[in-house]
Amino acid sequence: MAGWDFGSKSDGTTQKVEFAKFSPGITNIRVIGGEPVDRWTHWQPAHSRSINCPGRGCPICEIRAHQKANKEPYTQGVARRFAIWIINRDTGKLELMEQGKNFFEELRDIMLELKGQGKSLSDVDLKVKRRGSAKDDTVYRIDISSEYPLTESDTLLMENAIDLTQYFKPHTPEQILEILNGKPWDEVMKKEEENSTEEEIELK
Repeated sequence: MAGWDFGSKSDGTTQKVEFAKFSPGITNIRVIGGEPVDRWTHWQPAHSRSINCPGRGCPICEIRAHQKANKEPYTQGVARRFAIWIINRDTGKLELMEQGKNFFEELRDIMLELKGQGKSLSDVDLKVKRRGSAKDDTVYRIDISSEYPLTESDTLLMENAIDLTQYFKPHTPEQILEILNGKPWDEVMKKEEENSTEEEIELK
């Protein structure tokens, strides 16, 4: 579920993280995660949240397969998302950058260019230029901005990075069914946290 191979693949904790937001114009960042984590998601407008697809047994994928077989319009979307930790130079914060495949393919090209010079993404600041403000007209361009070592404050920020494979772990078919049946998001996810806590106590 992690890596720079963007071939075909399928996929939370409730820990609060800061997500990177690119406004039209230029944002300066430093990528500090080694490899991106990717997952397939199903956006739920009623909750303003994404479900992390578990793949086999996913109720939403089954709905989509049924609709496709019957040539019906899809009522549930699907999208592939990639995420990696960055330091946002403009906000001075550790942030989680989540984007689509095209953005990360461009980022990978820069990574390979740097690798040929014996360097990595964590050695340089990048300039992300966004044109457009709506989903359908937004275009990104990424360029190397400057090269200098990570600072002491950068290192301190990096200590707050959590394991993204755990943060974006797939939701279970049972959780997804409860969400589709109208249960509040927090209620469904709280139940998982309580079960996880009970399991940890039993193991001790």
